[in-house]
Amino acid sequence: MYWFLAGLALLYVEAAALLDPLGVPLLPHQVVQDVLRSGFGFYLLLLCVPYCIWILGWRANDLYAWLMAPHTLTVDDEALRADGMRIRWRDVREIIEQHADDRLILRHTGGTLRLRLYLWSDPDVLHEAVLEQVVSRLLARVSHQVSEGKPVRFGPLVLGDAGLIHRGKLWRWGDIESIRLQDEVEQGQTSRDLVIVAQGRTRKFDEAKVINSPVLLAYLSDRLAG
Repeated sequence: MYWFLAGLALLYVEAAALLDPLGVPLLPHQVVQDVLRSGFGFYLLLLCVPYCIWILGWRANDLYAWLMAPHTLTVDDEALRADGMRIRWRDVREIIEQHADDRLILRHTGGTLRLRLYLWSDPDVLHEAVLEQVVSRLLARVSHQVSEGKPVRFGPLVLGDAGLIHRGKLWRWGDIESIRLQDEVEQGQTSRDLVIVAQGRTRKFDEAKVINSPVLLAYLSDRLAG
């Protein structure tokens, strides 16, 4: 809401500056003149419109998401229900964690659900409840595929019975020392990496680009634990 109001305020000032010569007094004439004669007056005229578009179109998108969000959301052992929509856990094929946006993406047989966790009163509880239902089912499928000798792709990583493949290079189970999640903060933006230590080297993968990353983490953790 604050970003939305800030964008509208800047847009109003820009409109006042442009319409003042036409005799349309959105702001007092002297106020407009003082703003234009200030050190940032030139940049106001030049950059205000694209900056307002950036604020209203991107920074304020949480407001639009909140307005379009379902009124009710329930989770049980069979499905997730949001207003009139019902997604059965057994129909979910992929789960993607977007930690920077506090969002879960569920791809299922009927389409895609982008679940913004922070819109709900208990986002951590909701997050854990969804993971508990989805990961256990997908983990069973992955284990079955691997046992049958079928490779399973997790974005840039491919899981097979012999180990983990990245860019055509195989890390055998004995080569993998550890796997963990690690939060990163850069320029005020928080992200989360999947960190794999193999053959004495540390590799980091953006969790948002690793499809079914919670499933891969669960499988590798169990496998490495013996």
